Amino acid sequence: MRTISVLQLFLAFAIGISSLFALFKIIKYLMKSVYKIEEENTSFAIFQTGIIISGSFILSSILSPALNAIRFLNPNNQFTSQTIMSSLGYITIFVLIGLFCTILVITSGLLVLFQLTKVNEGEEIKKNNIPIALITIAMIFGLSIIVDEYVGALCEALIPYPEIPKFY
Repeated sequence: MRTISVLQLFLAFAIGISSLFALFKIIKYLMKSVYKIEEENTSFAIFQTGIIISGSFILSSILSPALNAIRFLNPNNQFTSQTIMSSLGYITIFVLIGLFCTILVITSGLLVLFQLTKVNEGEEIKKNNIPIALITIAMIFGLSIIVDEYVGALCEALIPYPEIPKFY
């Protein structure tokens, strides 16, 4: 039991740090290339912070299915090369699903907000307009909170649990 608990802690940390770092770099690159934000400002820092926290909500929902896959595929802590590779395969798929859904939520949240308002939020963030950054992040937070449970459920549905016999 201790081995799997340590493995789970390490896995959660590794998935979290690598995924959030990748998300941070992607968003920073996109915002700098699309809106030509040359210097860091408070509004852009608020925006980046919100993106990381929103990503954390969604990515945290994939940890439970990843840990369940490890438990299911390695009963009694019997780790073999085949079960380790299967577990890593599921974990990789779950991380990719989590990153895809995170980017989808952020992108769709921004597109919807940009279409609903007459303000160019990217340009306003570039001009260090803090209220616009807060409103933009609030929209993305809301979507992340709504979607995170369903991303976890999607990942959980991919685990090959045995069918339960029907007695009727």
